[in-house]
Amino acid sequence: MRQAEIFFSGIRSVLSHKLRSFLTLTGIIIGVAAVTTMFSSVSAMKTLINVTISSLGYDNVIMLYSSYQDPDDEKLKYSHPARFKSLDYGDFIALQKNLTNVKVIYPKISLTENLVINHQKKKVRVNGIGSEFYTHKSYELEYGRNFTSLEENQGANVCIIGATLKEEFFPEQNPIGKKISLGNIRVKIVGVMKQSVYRKNMRMNVWEKKNDQQSCFVPTKFAAEYFRNNMKVDIIVLQATEYENVGNMYNNARQIILARHKMAHDVGISDISQKIVEFRTSVNKFMKNWNIILVAIASISLLTGGLGLFSILLISIRERMTEIGIRKSIGATNKDIFIHFLYESISLSFFGGVIGAGIATVIVEVLAAKLKIPIGFPVMGLIVGLLFAIAVGFLSGFYPSFKASKIDPVRAIFYFT
Repeated sequence: MRQAEIFFSGIRSVLSHKLRSFLTLTGIIIGVAAVTTMFSSVSAMKTLINVTISSLGYDNVIMLYSSYQDPDDEKLKYSHPARFKSLDYGDFIALQKNLTNVKVIYPKISLTENLVINHQKKKVRVNGIGSEFYTHKSYELEYGRNFTSLEENQGANVCIIGATLKEEFFPEQNPIGKKISLGNIRVKIVGVMKQSVYRKNMRMNVWEKKNDQQSCFVPTKFAAEYFRNNMKVDIIVLQATEYENVGNMYNNARQIILARHKMAHDVGISDISQKIVEFRTSVNKFMKNWNIILVAIASISLLTGGLGLFSILLISIRERMTEIGIRKSIGATNKDIFIHFLYESISLSFFGGVIGAGIATVIVEVLAAKLKIPIGFPVMGLIVGLLFAIAVGFLSGFYPSFKASKIDPVRAIFYFT
């Protein structure tokens, strides 16, 4: 008997008992639907967490900051305390000119100042930043433009305001070109940030975004000249092009700063990227373990369905003794009978898997719509679910198929006579 004929014969046998086949596969349908849904949901949650972490802007990032001498540290005591100085704008220029494989670099200053707009006064957060800040944080502008390189280099008195400030002071008009006061200094608005969209289910950096939407941003050099002594800056942010380049960037930045600060250890470097990698690793490990647990629980339904399929196949063999005897009497071998019933078992399980996968796809789409999570089409979940179904069909059908192949044709033909 040819393999194709055996295969289609098995499918015809399945379709000839539609109700029994469907009831037999209920457990497999539920199991595959559960496995696919669980696998897809956990995978989507893992992707969402990683995307949210990336949106923080700390991948491949190190930060430089002023680190004053510890009076109890004998190794760092010098006879001339003046050797210790703060991080300044000149350090940023030196790093910018000498470092390679850097994707983002900008200095930042944060302070609170009186903001005066249309005779209204309010205390606001003023951030001195570089133009790359907006790319780094994935912020968009609703109106206007970013700082130009000329404005940054000259420390021009221009600013970008957050969407919350725009709505508070310019609710019905475009503020581009308007003048406002920061303390005693007049600055011109050249841009307005776009209001951020916050996910209710992932709120890792909502506070930071809301705070930035209430802030006023000026070029760092401008802030250093007017609001700091000796052009001091709070931090310098460096982001490497690739994770593999973080180590070299860290070492080179350290050497440049030590040379500029006369080997005084007055600048600290925080390797944020390593902390992010460790956090990602922990999250991925946790989600992997959780995925295994959920799939194991969902697989109980598949096991139950497999036992049902096993029982139905044994009953089917007893009912089809005459058919088995006739097949063998006209030339079917033990192998042909074995493959026929195994194909039937796998076909039954596969059909159940397809139905379960279809149900899971609908469930995943409904969950994505309700929770507003971009789960996407659960390809891997469908593959895992169908493979589970085929495996259950093979394991459940192996023994009944083997038993059917060993039946004596003469006894089979006269089984019901």
